[in-house]
Amino acid sequence: MKEILVFDAELMGTYDRRAEEEYGIASLILMENAGGWVAKKILEMEDVFVVTVVAGPGNNGGDGIVAARHLHNHGLSVNLILLTSPEKLKGDAKKNFEIAHRSGLNIFIASTEKEWDGLLPFIERADVVVDAIFGTGLKREVKGLFARAIEDMNLLAPRIVSVDIPSGVSSEDGSVMGVAVEADLTVTFEALKFGHIFPPGEGFCGDIEVVKIGIPLDAYEGQELPYRLTYPEGLFPAKLLRREPNTHKGDYGHVLVVAGSVGKTGASALASLAALKAGAGLVTLAAPADVLHLIPLSPEIMTYPLPSSNGRINRKAIDLIEDMLQGKTVLAAGPGLGTWEETGDFLMELLRKASIPRVLDADALNILAERGKIPGNSPTVLTPHPGEFSRLTGKPKEENLRRRLEQAREYAIKHKVFLVLKGYRTTVAAPDGTAYINSTGNPGMATGGSGDVLTGIIAGFLAQAKEEEFEEALVEAVGYHGLAGDLAAAELTQPYLTAGDIIEYLSEAFKENA
Repeated sequence: MKEILVFDAELMGTYDRRAEEEYGIASLILMENAGGWVAKKILEMEDVFVVTVVAGPGNNGGDGIVAARHLHNHGLSVNLILLTSPEKLKGDAKKNFEIAHRSGLNIFIASTEKEWDGLLPFIERADVVVDAIFGTGLKREVKGLFARAIEDMNLLAPRIVSVDIPSGVSSEDGSVMGVAVEADLTVTFEALKFGHIFPPGEGFCGDIEVVKIGIPLDAYEGQELPYRLTYPEGLFPAKLLRREPNTHKGDYGHVLVVAGSVGKTGASALASLAALKAGAGLVTLAAPADVLHLIPLSPEIMTYPLPSSNGRINRKAIDLIEDMLQGKTVLAAGPGLGTWEETGDFLMELLRKASIPRVLDADALNILAERGKIPGNSPTVLTPHPGEFSRLTGKPKEENLRRRLEQAREYAIKHKVFLVLKGYRTTVAAPDGTAYINSTGNPGMATGGSGDVLTGIIAGFLAQAKEEEFEEALVEAVGYHGLAGDLAAAELTQPYLTAGDIIEYLSEAFKENA
């Protein structure tokens, strides 16, 4: 599993300071390295002879000034436009401006919109325009001269390379602060920022290159680095595919799916089949006896009829829990289950008695939201969409969406669970506070049953995982759910995609990354 660290602006600032205070690496050196990398990436581009660098008043502008000097030293025609009076520059940015001035660079000052208007030909005639106006520290809406510069760059520049993050994009959540640069390439430092991976900001970044600017690896040791963007590269599924010849179905786990009710039988079928296709050796569906015959099950899936009333599990099913759990490896509960009171009583008792890992989704989450604490102590995975997460937390959906990463981590830590917060960039938060941000998936997966399939895939992966592989298996399951959806959408188109297609293309996802 490939991971890329994701920082917020505060964390990045912390490591900049640690590099200087604890390792003696001057901030001027870090700026030199940052600007040097930007220049290097531009030199790797084709047909670049004329570059215009638009620098703002802060350290991001300083990075751009360094890049301008390096490009000038490599023989390119470089024009540097400073969007402030030189007297207002401070610290390292001021030092680098003074160096650039002595180096013979073409420097132009645009501290007013009128002055900027006179420099527009340098934007239009450049092969590449470097956006070094604002960095990750932007906190307020872009206005005035800066907004005007960004708008004109978007309109006139043939190609734009942004330094660290496109100016106008919030590094904290990807929101656009009034107006933002539409970059073709973003060169960012040490780690991704939230603004690179969440909409709408991610759509302004173009291609993204993450480069190291000299902060020692030891500076990260022992520090909290909670956020990671994950890419499935076949590590866990490759293990699943390489099965030993002297094994049998019992070696790959037995998933118990407790799901389904009148009118919601399809959810139980999808979850069960997904667990099977994810590699579980055995899958048993426990569902209300009076609707079990209506469930369109694959013949490989075993069934366990539960006492029911009007298509819903009733309290009599409690007496069968211990027998039903016998020999099972993972419990997956909730898809299409319904929230009838007697069904809720059964579920709570089931969770109390289940000493195996539990994957809870859909109506299981709604029941927990009504009844409070999660019974039992075995490893638990909750897979809410934003609405279900709002019911679990008791907080408005809008707040949870705005602070989704922070809220997911807080909930996982507080309740000692693994939380899979579904949606664009589905996030897996572990009880220790680590958060994995998934890179796969597409809008075509916003279709009925997609979450039921995810529940089944997670259960199937966990059924085969050793205890020490639990977290890895969970993260990979989420990644491969999204990857299967991506492969299906590429073949079928997003509007045509159904939850069943995700199951169908799961084998293609395995093969692509085996």
